[in-house]
Amino acid sequence: MNSIFILLIVFIIAFLGFIGLIFLIAFLASQSRKKKQEAVLASLPEGAKLKAIVRYNKGKQQTKILKMKAFQGSGVLYVLDNKIIFQDTLNQNPYSFDLKTAAVNWVGINAANGALNWFKVSDEQTEYYFNVESGMFIWHTSSGKPTTEQICNNLKSLQLEAV
Repeated sequence: MNSIFILLIVFIIAFLGFIGLIFLIAFLASQSRKKKQEAVLASLPEGAKLKAIVRYNKGKQQTKILKMKAFQGSGVLYVLDNKIIFQDTLNQNPYSFDLKTAAVNWVGINAANGALNWFKVSDEQTEYYFNVESGMFIWHTSSGKPTTEQICNNLKSLQLEAV
């Protein structure tokens, strides 16, 4: 009986340690993304509008079923000089869309990418999917940040102003 109790305690401690490790990794990844996002925000040109910190998937990555995480990376989406510009934090996938001709579409929740709302910005060459950067968790918990839907609607409003 004593050895079963000790084994149970060891199992509970190991399980809690494993769960704690998962949360530690999520926290550290979130902090790393936040520092990189702040650096990108600080480097934006004056006059940039919208300035939304987002997570993204490029093209077919959005519809893949088997993947490590629901998004490829994070970056900043902004509007400048009639262009929708996306600058990712690693400077690997920057892209610029024409504000007047790009298609901005609400996607909503995509089952392949968890319980996250997405919108798509596309042109003839490529498509990017975006959702709001929520930090350590997938849920949008900050009332000070715009939601994914608000960012999408703001982009559509800026398109209407540009036409």
